Amino acid sequence: MHKLVLSLVACLLLAAPTTASAATGTAKGVDPDASAKTGGDTRTLVVGADIFIGDVVKTGPSGQVQIKFSDNTELVVGPRSSLTIEDYLLREDGSAGKLVVDTLAGTFRFVTGNAPKDRYLIKTPTGTIGVRGTAFDWANTDTGTAVMLYHGAVVVCATGGKCVTLDDVCDVAEYNTTDAAVIGHFDNIKGDARAIYKALFRYAVNQSPLLREFRINGVERCVNRTSTEGGPGSLSDPVTGKPSGGTTPPRQTPGFTFQPK
Repeated sequence: MHKLVLSLVACLLLAAPTTASAATGTAKGVDPDASAKTGGDTRTLVVGADIFIGDVVKTGPSGQVQIKFSDNTELVVGPRSSLTIEDYLLREDGSAGKLVVDTLAGTFRFVTGNAPKDRYLIKTPTGTIGVRGTAFDWANTDTGTAVMLYHGAVVVCATGGKCVTLDDVCDVAEYNTTDAAVIGHFDNIKGDARAIYKALFRYAVNQSPLLREFRINGVERCVNRTSTEGGPGSLSDPVTGKPSGGTTPPRQTPGFTFQPK
């Protein structure tokens, strides 16, 4: 009987996932005022803290978290932001079989890792961002979501089903629950709207708060260029250095992300 009990205990211990094996990522950089909540348990995040499936990561006015997942995917959670790690599946070769995050509010950066690019899905309050091998920033507001692309392509879809594709460096798209539109190169955004977008894309304006591995070469030129540097199409891809398409014309400027409800 004693041997049977010991055998059962051993089997249970082997079957139970350990904290280390359950971790999906690691907080590489943390500014104070950042936490992760699992169920009713809230813990303050510090550098080196593990991130788990089901965690709700939340930052305050001065908070920021830079997360690297097991497949080398990088995710930045900016100030006054929150998201849930909904699902993460790591394959035996170290690539991600699936990564799903639900971003609730705030500003973010995402750079894909080793997984097939269609295995990433980002949810927002007004729709989804489908990743096609990419680096981009986005911001959620009360009325919509704005996305700026640095490399690769993304497909953004409103909850109502309207989808548009971003595939040029420094291009911007917006969507809300019913509509989605490509605005085009950041140079097409003028006046008061330009200042608002620069506030939304905080890491395109200034990458100094980020660790070096979370920075993307040249992205500041998307928003900080002077008129003497040329119009859309003069930029190289800030990641590859190759000429960007840069020829996407402005299709419309709906202003979903800053119009009042």
